[in-house]
This record gives sequence, C-alpha cells and structure tokens, in this order.
Amino acid sequence: MTFKHQKLGKTKLNISKVGLGGAAFMHHSNSKNAKEVINAAIKEGINYIDTSPWYRRSEALLGEVLPHISRNKYVISSKCGRKFSDDILEWFDFSYDSIRDSINMSIQKLGCKYLDICFCHDIEFAPTVEILLSESLPAMQEAKNSGKIKYIGLSGYPLEKLKQIIELADVKIDVVLTYCRYTLNDRSLLDSLSFFEEHDVAVINASPFAMGLLTDAGPPSWHSATPETKAAAAEAAEYCRDQGTELTRLALYFSTSNPQIPTTLVGCQTLEELRANIDVLKNGLNQEELMLMTTVKEKFFPENHSWEGIGEDKYWAKVKKEMEKASNLFWKMQNATTVKTPFN
Repeated sequence: MTFKHQKLGKTKLNISKVGLGGAAFMHHSNSKNAKEVINAAIKEGINYIDTSPWYRRSEALLGEVLPHISRNKYVISSKCGRKFSDDILEWFDFSYDSIRDSINMSIQKLGCKYLDICFCHDIEFAPTVEILLSESLPAMQEAKNSGKIKYIGLSGYPLEKLKQIIELADVKIDVVLTYCRYTLNDRSLLDSLSFFEEHDVAVINASPFAMGLLTDAGPPSWHSATPETKAAAAEAAEYCRDQGTELTRLALYFSTSNPQIPTTLVGCQTLEELRANIDVLKNGLNQEELMLMTTVKEKFFPENHSWEGIGEDKYWAKVKKEMEKASNLFWKMQNATTVKTPFN
C-alpha cells in the first residue's frame, strides 16, 4: 500500500502525508545510499521532497535522481536566501539578485525545469523586514511569473514573524514551512493554523524529531534548545526505552496524525530509517504506545518547550565577532601599508 496524496491548501499540488526532508543528505558521504533512499521513498508514494542550497550536497544528490523520474510523479521544493559557506557572513543574502540567482541555480542542480514551491529560507535571519518585502519577495514573484516556480513560500521558526510578513507583503504567500512547532515538545503551531487558513496559506510541518532532540542520540551540539529542554528530552527517551519502545516512534506518530496538518517533512539518512518511519506511518502505534505517547507529553512536556530567539542571538553574536575581526585586520593592513614620513 502506497501513501495517498491530498491537496495542499489552496494550491493545485497533491502531496503525500509525509515528505522527504533533504536536510538529511546534508552530510551524506555515500551518494549511492542517498539515491536508494530517494528512490525507495518515491516508490512508496512519498511524492514530496524538500531541499535547500543550505543543505550542502542535497540538491546535487537529488539532481542525480529526479531527471530519471517523470516530472508529474513528484513535488519538489527548494529555498532561497540561505546557502552553505565556510564564511558565516555569506550564509544569508536576501537581496533581489541573490534570490534570483539562487532559484536559477537550484533548478539547474536539481534538473527539474521548475520548482513547485520555493521558500524564502529562515526569514528571521533577514537583517530587516524591508529587504524581504522590497527585494526577496519581488524576486520570487518574478520567478513565479516566468514559470520557474509555481508557488511562493516562507520558512522559519518564529511563527509570529511568518505571520507578520504574510500581513505586510504585497506578494501573495502561498505556503509556509514551519519546523519543530508541532512536536511532542512544542504544539504552538496549532494556535496559528486559523490565521494561515484565513489568509489562504497552506502549511507544511517539518522536523517531527525536533532536529534530533526527540531521539535516543539526542540533539547535535549546535542545537539551540535550553539545557532544561534537552534534559527533559533525554529523560523522555530513557523513559521510553524502559517501556520497550523508542521516543522517535511516538514523536513521528504524534506529528503526522493531526488531520489539520496535510504533510510533515521527515529526514531519512538510510533505508533502515526510512522503513522504520514508514512502519509507523502505515501501521500506527499499538495501544500501549498510544498511552505512552500521552504520558510522555504530559509528564515531560506539559507546556511548550521552544528555543525561539536563541538561534538568532547566537548567529548575530557570531556575525558581530567576525565583522570585528575583519575590521581589525583591515586597519592592521592599512597601517602596515601606510608610508610614514620621518621627522626631520
């Protein structure tokens, strides 16, 4: 049995209940394994795939697979405004030219002729709201007018910032991608669903494991969750193990079982992970696991645990530090090359 597809909001896209998150391929060292995951997912009826220039090799890996699949068999989204670089000062560029060039490059790498959805990536890191309204979105609208993208989207962690841009923009926002906001640890997306519906904006949920927080391995070192949230998640994972199951099973089922949310993006690095996730999605949880899921939510996450603002503060602190280093280097070079006139 393959996954059924349903309409994404007011768009004309029909997508699977779960999508394949391309961030999982960010550090993938084996392109053969990555391609096996992509092909197996599509074979199962998972027709929605998301990626980004920020996800390093992800677009290139997908570009080795998608050209061999009929274009009407999959829905692909990518992003603009954020790219991978060793220089943190180059991570974000929301200017008109950068957005235009990013969209063109994504289409070229993916070999897909056009993007079904393009998201302005992590808008909370834009230096100003104005650059999003006057440059990013007009560039995306131009790409839509020319047929390079079908629908315009925003992605980001702070829900209020997504809503702010939707209200202020002259460009119609078709879709939002919000991550880690409908999980066992944070259900705050539910409070914003009515807003998005009123503005005819479709919603895509992402990261049911809260970027690794709700796993046995725990979150990566860069994760912005507070120590208290990380401790609660670790305790929840241990509690699940003691009950003979994995926290990831409960987390995935919780995030994908709300009928108000049409699709959820899930990253799978290996075929084993993909099959384990498909098992939960197709067969659900047993009665004991369903009761355990409720217990975990109430015992460890009775209130929403988020890290809103923490990642932004870390980023801007690093940017400030790098700019100060660059400034100091500039003045050192200036002083070194200045010809000093000796006293007579």
